[in-house]
Amino acid sequence: MDKPIRIYQCEDSINGILSAIYEAGISGYGHRFIRIQPLVDGQAENMELFSEYISIETDSRKAEHVIEAVRSKISKQAYMYMMYALASCYADRGDAVYQFITYGFTMGNKVCSALQIPCVQRVFEIKRSVGNEVHFFREFLRFQEIQKTPSLLLAVIEPRHQIIPVLTEHFADRFMSEWFIIYDKTHREASFHNADGTWEVHVLTEEKAQKLEAYQEQREEYVDLWKIFFDNIAIAERTNAKLQNNMLPLHYRKHMTEFQ
Repeated sequence: MDKPIRIYQCEDSINGILSAIYEAGISGYGHRFIRIQPLVDGQAENMELFSEYISIETDSRKAEHVIEAVRSKISKQAYMYMMYALASCYADRGDAVYQFITYGFTMGNKVCSALQIPCVQRVFEIKRSVGNEVHFFREFLRFQEIQKTPSLLLAVIEPRHQIIPVLTEHFADRFMSEWFIIYDKTHREASFHNADGTWEVHVLTEEKAQKLEAYQEQREEYVDLWKIFFDNIAIAERTNAKLQNNMLPLHYRKHMTEFQ
């Protein structure tokens, strides 16, 4: 039976997309006739003829319900695939995740390896892209001390994807008793890690974002020493710019001390 496509429009955020997935899932309309469309601020909306549009309000309770259902009824691995995909910047991530979940409720954990299914393959591709960026920033992220008493560390990044939670979890295990901030300049959000090991992620106002950027301009005592060390250990005769670009792409150098 042919029916008009039903497009669920939602906030361009993890909770927004999950809220739309929840409403689409309980609608009973038919999964192949449903699309999930996150609305991006500043981008023109392309309306499709003969499609039905439904506006969805973000509801954290509905988002949590979807998360719990995926964890308990599919698997923790499927939950990880879903969250990595939702953290990406790809416009089709809502559709891919929705279809991935619907297959998951039928197939269980086997859905994660069913790459012959287009939506599963797409979620895997997105998850790999996000994972690669997380890997790069784990290696290349640089902290600087912006306050001595108590010691407070700040790192600034400009990622393509919203990877702040995954990065913070990684560094929280390594700097358990440190106060530190990881500021995502692209998405204007930051994670704040306390000395007791707890941490939170907040979307920043423009004023708070500017304050963090001002802190970044401070010169730490050992910055110049580190740059001198970096320059002196280099062997000019063995410089290989192409290999260096492969190992350390230009995109990740903007906030690295040794390249500033």
